[in-house]
Amino acid sequence: MNLTILGSQGALPKLNKYSSSHLLEVCNKYILIDCCEGVQFQLRKNKIKFSKIEVILISHAHGDHFFGLIGLITTLSLLRRDKDLEVYCPVSVLKIIQAHLKYTNLKLSYNLKLKGLKSNSSEIIKDDSCYSIHTIPLTHSVYTNGFLIKEKKKRRKLLLDKAIENNINKIFFNKLTKGHNVVNKYGVEINYLDVTSNGDKPKSYAYCSDTAYSESYLNLIKEVDLLYCETTFLEKHRDKASSTHHSTTKDAGQLALKANVKKLLIGHFSSRYDYYDDFLGEVKQIFNNVSLSKEGRKLDI
Repeated sequence: MNLTILGSQGALPKLNKYSSSHLLEVCNKYILIDCCEGVQFQLRKNKIKFSKIEVILISHAHGDHFFGLIGLITTLSLLRRDKDLEVYCPVSVLKIIQAHLKYTNLKLSYNLKLKGLKSNSSEIIKDDSCYSIHTIPLTHSVYTNGFLIKEKKKRRKLLLDKAIENNINKIFFNKLTKGHNVVNKYGVEINYLDVTSNGDKPKSYAYCSDTAYSESYLNLIKEVDLLYCETTFLEKHRDKASSTHHSTTKDAGQLALKANVKKLLIGHFSSRYDYYDDFLGEVKQIFNNVSLSKEGRKLDI
């Protein structure tokens, strides 16, 4: 599992900087999380193949989080995409997309699966063979979800020397890694535990988009490998954070600490700030393992 930052800014992008958008690779599949204006340029710049995007997640209906969506949907059709594209978004965003398709009479080359979100409780919106996606209900000025993406338990690793030593035919190797006993060429049953080891630990990523501080979803993000939490404002501008239902640096630090996450990523910086050292400094007063969002930055999870 790895993450590419496509946009790090809040509602007002800057030169060479873009509003919120992340690209998560999980099980060799791409999930685009929020879709800022200019996202296609960022995908090109980071050499990410449009065709590999299978799922798009939109947190809420504010423009800086989805204004790039209809353009990307159109481009995928111009590229003659033929496989399904799943988009999970608030019902309000779904209606905007449907209206655009209707009034432009746009005929797509692929099947666009729009899934409207409206629940105020966490729900599993996708359950793939390799990973799952859960919504994280957040507290913002409009209906907003974060997203928790969790890898499922991975296959066991084959100990090849042990398998050969136990006279196991290679046609049974795949079965062993799935946790099944097999019979060797002499008719002896071999326990999979004797010839395999535990697979890699499943990874998890939580994306907490625009939100006021809340502990209501602590259990959902508990001990995740990487937590993204917006920090639109420094602590000195807490009054602005409160009035706009955003988080400060210390809010993000407290959330990461109480959830006991492995690492914290912060972003969605207000355009009022030109430098971000203070963001790191304030968060580190509470939670030390923190990184700044920066366009093009890649993180292995």
